[in-house]
Amino acid sequence: MSDQNHPSSGHGGKGRDPLLLNKIAGGILSAGLLVWIAIHIAGVMTGEKEVKKPVIKTAEAPVAAKTSGIPSIDGLIVKADVKKGEAFVQQQCAACHTLNKGGAAGVGPNLYGVMGEPMFKKAGYTFSGAVTKAASGVWTYQKMNEWLDDPQKFAPGTRMGYTGIKNDNVRADAIAYLRTLSDNPIPLPKPGAGGSAVASKGAAPAGLDSGAPVITTLYASADASKGEAFFQQQCSACHTVTKGGANGVGPNLYGVVGAPMFAKAG
Repeated sequence: MSDQNHPSSGHGGKGRDPLLLNKIAGGILSAGLLVWIAIHIAGVMTGEKEVKKPVIKTAEAPVAAKTSGIPSIDGLIVKADVKKGEAFVQQQCAACHTLNKGGAAGVGPNLYGVMGEPMFKKAGYTFSGAVTKAASGVWTYQKMNEWLDDPQKFAPGTRMGYTGIKNDNVRADAIAYLRTLSDNPIPLPKPGAGGSAVASKGAAPAGLDSGAPVITTLYASADASKGEAFFQQQCSACHTVTKGGANGVGPNLYGVVGAPMFAKAG
């Protein structure tokens, strides 16, 4: 009887099913798919998916507390260089903003009288929803400070493509110059004051401060021992605190509070 009538059992493989490997692979894939579906259904039925959701929400909760993290500009405004601020504004801002009284709006609004006026409400200019949503009261020194530091962070989605003034001194110079663009410039901040004398056209409405925290109210409940521990951990590598102690990387700090600023002997 001829070998053609019987499946070959030799190594020649002439009678082997040519699709055998494909069928095996398909079976493995099918089994894996069934296992995945079973696990997925089990997760839904046992509520595993719902258990994970609160964990995600809990992790995101702290983000809700938004702070600018930008220190008060008041101290720099007092000693700012208006001439440098004018030169900077002319170079960086004049292409989009007019600065003269009654000037027409350009790509951005006219900036004459902006300090102390309502935020993002300049007559003759249509502001985006992003900035009107961020508006709150009038333009104080601190609000302008935060806006010019990073417009996109201050009002996400603003049409203003400017990336901001990252140098604190340059930003203070620019704001000090903007203050002068007015028939009645707002008062300068008082040196050493916790708040700002910023007002709307000379007045001083309640609640308008620079955003800088006033520390004096915290002293009554301050913990000196915690302060000492923090200082030892963070500052003692560079500063000594003993009376008559030698200077290190930084000056000796004994008697520093109430002493002239940056004038330590030695």
